[in-house]
Amino acid sequence: MWDEQDGLRWRIVAPFGVEIDADLAQPLAPAAAGRLCALFAGHGLVLARRQRLDRARHEALLTLLGPIIAHREGEAGFITSHGDAGGAGSELAFHADAAYTETPFAALSLHAVDVVDGASSTRFVDAAAALDRLAPEWQALLARHAAEMLPGALDNLGARLCEDPRHRHAPAIRRLPAIRRHPASGRACLAVSAMHTAGLAGLDDGASHEALAAVFATLYAPAHIHEHVWHGGDLLIWDNIRLQHARGSLVGKGRRILQRVIVGEHAHATPHIRAA
Repeated sequence: MWDEQDGLRWRIVAPFGVEIDADLAQPLAPAAAGRLCALFAGHGLVLARRQRLDRARHEALLTLLGPIIAHREGEAGFITSHGDAGGAGSELAFHADAAYTETPFAALSLHAVDVVDGASSTRFVDAAAALDRLAPEWQALLARHAAEMLPGALDNLGARLCEDPRHRHAPAIRRLPAIRRHPASGRACLAVSAMHTAGLAGLDDGASHEALAAVFATLYAPAHIHEHVWHGGDLLIWDNIRLQHARGSLVGKGRRILQRVIVGEHAHATPHIRAA
């Protein structure tokens, strides 16, 4: 059911997020821009279909949410299923970008500039809502034990990092809170993820694996996954602190080029560890 407020037409989608009906190639009126920001803050994910945004307009839109991080030299600012980059077409386990650092990106946006309609998807989970659903004993355990975080294993970005205990001894490991407070809302969010969490500090491999398996069973419960199937012109904007995202393998899915814009205060390279 569609609603309209401040000149912006929108509706709630299940299991979370909102879809808006607007031509974002044109600057939004101040009231509509404010409503878009409020919807983003309240729901964490915004979808707009049938958009045609060049990079300048895409970036201008995202400045409503914060400063834009310029892509690094040599990067085209796209996520593509083709090319020589590690993981270009591979499955990606659930994660939040740069969550293995103290300053993850604030928001991410992808715009489908060249995709095979209906051939591929991106999946999302709400790490704040999942924490609310998590059993109290696991909440208490995560509050006591830091997460051992790594960029992810380049050899298998679709696997759960914690399932190979060798990664717990990697020199690049960082100990970060397993529960993170959202810098804008103050809401507590799960900060552990399949791609980036090697273990929980202070627990042996068996206890760490048991705890993370229980947490992931709640966080990645199928009933709470939002799956967006890509069509040309789709635009997604999501909260990178509150949400985690994943995708299946792109092998056999055809051409898939998504224009990416990142909102945040700090740029991060995306190194990956290699299995020993």
